Amino acid sequence: MKKFAVKPLFGMLLGALVATAAVAATSSGFPQKDIRIVVPFSAGGGTDTMARILSTAAGKKYFDGRSLIVENMGGGGGVIGQTYVAKTAEPDGYTVMLYTSSCINNSLLKNVKYSYEDFKPIIGCNPDAELLAVPVDSPYHNLNELLEAAKTQTIKVATPGHSSGHHVRALNMARLMNLKFAYIHSNSAAMQMAQLMGGHCDVSYMTVSEAASAIRSGKVRGIGVMAAEREKSISDVPTFLEQGYKGWIDGANRGIACRKDVPDDIYQYLVEEFRKVASSQEYVDMMDKAGMVSGVQSPAEYQAYIDFTADGIKALKPVLTKKQ
Repeated sequence: MKKFAVKPLFGMLLGALVATAAVAATSSGFPQKDIRIVVPFSAGGGTDTMARILSTAAGKKYFDGRSLIVENMGGGGGVIGQTYVAKTAEPDGYTVMLYTSSCINNSLLKNVKYSYEDFKPIIGCNPDAELLAVPVDSPYHNLNELLEAAKTQTIKVATPGHSSGHHVRALNMARLMNLKFAYIHSNSAAMQMAQLMGGHCDVSYMTVSEAASAIRSGKVRGIGVMAAEREKSISDVPTFLEQGYKGWIDGANRGIACRKDVPDDIYQYLVEEFRKVASSQEYVDMMDKAGMVSGVQSPAEYQAYIDFTADGIKALKPVLTKKQ
């Protein structure tokens, strides 16, 4: 009996604390204007799509009637937008950033003026599996054909930029499987897709959300997904595991972050409001329609992902710092 009595009481106390935090932030005057989501990439990629879905789902129903405004600041594989949020934007909660592993990669591998530790996570809301896609007329129809060929001949691999998450995953696979990869780096996911559709590469490392539409329309072919099971949006594409490659579960994990020096009451307010948006049926439905995976990770859970990713990048740094 005591167990059942304690749980509701704890739940009520926890709910009261969360509500108090939100009210406290609101009563201090935040927010008095719309909140900007900086996407450190050009329009058209999976990161941009996810940010716009989040903005549309929010409408004016959350954040005390304020809107989420998406602003693209592409360039440098994410460096320009990430530098702006870390060093130029005011730490007042009105500017947040669409966070991806590129922030970690850039700060550890490039000569930038910020660290991935300059940000603190608000929420994780888009786990997006990696996949390998080939041109529609490619001679490679499955993973085995491609990877066996890559052991004896150079395979041209398209990525959206040096040190991007896709580049990291391709380098890691080449290192572990002793593959001969030559990299074609673009400045955006849209340019990367153009390389793939134009047949200028043999294979492209992308996420499901970035490639699903082109795969479904027959413009490119997916040959393997790095997920535990097939993705609903491209159910004809088999997983790595199905094709005999165990342990290959990887991909992007997008979320929202802000500067680490944003005041705590405002930060807690942002955490709660973004959680509400990412948990809403509108967000889930729109993500599903776009062929993207929705999910909610707490700040602690998303921080664990960031730490894990950073540890992996540090281990690969000798390879990644080479111009390839």
